[in-house]
Amino acid sequence: MVAQKLRNAGIACYLPVVPRAYMMHSTKVITEVPMFPGYLFLCLGRFEAADLKIREKKIVKIDLQFDEGREALLIDELHTLQRCEALAKTEPILINPGIRHGDKVLITSGSLAGLVTEVVRRDDAHDAIIVNVTLLGQHIEYRLPAEKLKKLTE
Repeated sequence: MVAQKLRNAGIACYLPVVPRAYMMHSTKVITEVPMFPGYLFLCLGRFEAADLKIREKKIVKIDLQFDEGREALLIDELHTLQRCEALAKTEPILINPGIRHGDKVLITSGSLAGLVTEVVRRDDAHDAIIVNVTLLGQHIEYRLPAEKLKKLTE
């Protein structure tokens, strides 16, 4: 895991996670998955950022320049994110609640990453979205975790 690798290197980072439950051989298994797949919040100085960019080619960095006004807003948003993360451990939350039947979505990770498809229905009880995949003139319904989809239609 990237977050653990960075922590081991002494880089402060935050990966917000939510619980995910699934059944395996009649046993309920609860794991944690990233709240926002592909996002890891880092706190780096200028030299650390340059070094990390050299070592980790796959990291795309969005710089937030130091600005006292923006810093207060960013800290407030991170605190809100932490409260949402804590709430997710006790209350069910919907990931990507705006994705509904008929929406065009992009699959962002997994074996079908990059595929654009259409939503058939939501299965919020299992935090999943069922999409329609058309191959060779045939239609396949495929269940995906909501966090692996990005809505394309408005």
